[in-house]
Amino acid sequence: QAPTSWSGFYFGAHSGWQWSSMDASSAGAPVTFGDHDSAVVGGQIGIQHQFGNFVLGVEGTLTVGYLDDHASANCPNTLFSCAMRFDDVITIGPRLGWAMGKWMPYLTGGYASGAFEQKISLKTNSANPFEDRERHSGWYIGGGVDMAVSAGWIIGLEYRHYEFDNATYNVTRTIAGNNQVGIIDLSQPANTADASSDIITLRASWKLDRPAPAPAPIK
Repeated sequence: QAPTSWSGFYFGAHSGWQWSSMDASSAGAPVTFGDHDSAVVGGQIGIQHQFGNFVLGVEGTLTVGYLDDHASANCPNTLFSCAMRFDDVITIGPRLGWAMGKWMPYLTGGYASGAFEQKISLKTNSANPFEDRERHSGWYIGGGVDMAVSAGWIIGLEYRHYEFDNATYNVTRTIAGNNQVGIIDLSQPANTADASSDIITLRASWKLDRPAPAPAPIK
């Protein structure tokens, strides 16, 4: 049996779970939006090459949260609930692996762009909430292990930690054509927030590979 080759172009899908948190401030005062966790699903595409036992590659991913309910916490104005939700993250970065036959542990890291949503609603009436959605630039680092299960097919388990830079949210709503600002501290609709996430996924990929040459016929 030919040894496993990790070289080639691959694409696939992944699914798992994410945990996110957000720290924010409005007019200098802290605002708590709670922690949000949800199932995720996404896809990956990449290319890698094996040099002896070393495997070097680059990969891009899109991971989307199942859009369930937001996290929830008290706003500084306690008549309102301040809530947040992880929506998606897009990444690109290198992978460095160590080939061990059919197994390959690896490290990864790089650029990340994450989308989050804020929602502020009255505790007595959650209809017509104040909302805003913003993207944060940031980075990720993580690792995992892949296993070649058959010709072309790879399954794996991966963990990543994400840190995202500040973004400014202007929570507003529109009722009957009138734009209204969100009430966080009775005066300021805007807040500055950063976020972090942890995501663990199961992955399945199909690797495009050149077939091994057929053995020469016996004369």
